[in-house]
Amino acid sequence: MRAVFLSLGLVCLAGLAVDGQTRSRSFFDFFFDVENRLQNGRIVGGSTATIARYPFVASLRRFSNHICTASIISTLHAATGAHCTYSFKSLSGVTIYAGSTSRTTGGRVFVVTDNFIHPKYDPDTFDFDVAVLRVKTPFTPNMNIASVPLVPANYAVPDKVQPTVAGWGRTSTGGTLSPTLRAVAIPVIGNIPCQELWIDTDITDNMLCAGAKGRDACTGDSGGPLVVPTTNYFQLVGIVSWGSAACGSEYPGVYTRMASPSIQSFLAQYV
Repeated sequence: MRAVFLSLGLVCLAGLAVDGQTRSRSFFDFFFDVENRLQNGRIVGGSTATIARYPFVASLRRFSNHICTASIISTLHAATGAHCTYSFKSLSGVTIYAGSTSRTTGGRVFVVTDNFIHPKYDPDTFDFDVAVLRVKTPFTPNMNIASVPLVPANYAVPDKVQPTVAGWGRTSTGGTLSPTLRAVAIPVIGNIPCQELWIDTDITDNMLCAGAKGRDACTGDSGGPLVVPTTNYFQLVGIVSWGSAACGSEYPGVYTRMASPSIQSFLAQYV
């Protein structure tokens, strides 16, 4: 089974796959049509969180509608999934909402001026699924707005460490977007066992698998951060890319792997 939609926000990794192990092109087009207010991704099995805990998490919007989650990575840039921005014909109405636990109130709006998609991004396989958005005015650091550093190249998540994925996505399949930020800790799954589950889809070196039954990212979480804890903060280890249409199923979610040298070299221009 291929994931139905990948951009998760928190609980149900909305991936790029379709039930029945066959991807439907029309279905794909529908879920990635931001003009139709695509909302794919939500945290399943998690709990509410505060923006002060995850000040790098932001909402990517089109005409004020949440379409994906993003991560602030520098004063003027935020990273998200390439699948979230690939269909943009223009940046009219595209903004980033940051600095609030609430998805609708209390934050600041930043106008997006540039959309940089990884030159090798493949919309059919979701390989190299990363994009960087530049904003017009800086993300001025405060207790609710801050950038998150990337993990080093070739970084491997240590055994027994469970990264956290956060966002405003749906908390169950077919549910509504969460009004408040949510997060859930999920175990990393090696690429080999992940490939054995996703038998009809290539799990490349630019991908990282994570999740457990009942704990996943979902629709609306797409493009959002998967982070590992450090002594005092976090590092960005992944970006919600794709997964099962049934958020929180036995199929792990698939994330863009920040430790990939090819991903690192692209992002180095913006951090």
